[in-house]
Amino acid sequence: MYAVKVLHGYISENGQRTRDKKRVRIFLNKNYAEAFADKIGGRVKEL
Repeated sequence: MYAVKVLHGYISENGQRTRDKKRVRIFLNKNYAEAFADKIGGRVKEL
């Protein structure tokens, strides 16, 4: 499972930045996570 990290937090399920690791948007495929991170300027982190 992968999450997209930005600045001091993660991208939540509703698209907002959050610091709560329990409510992050989960990607099962690393390629999808990297494509999304490239669009918004984040990076991928494995959970």
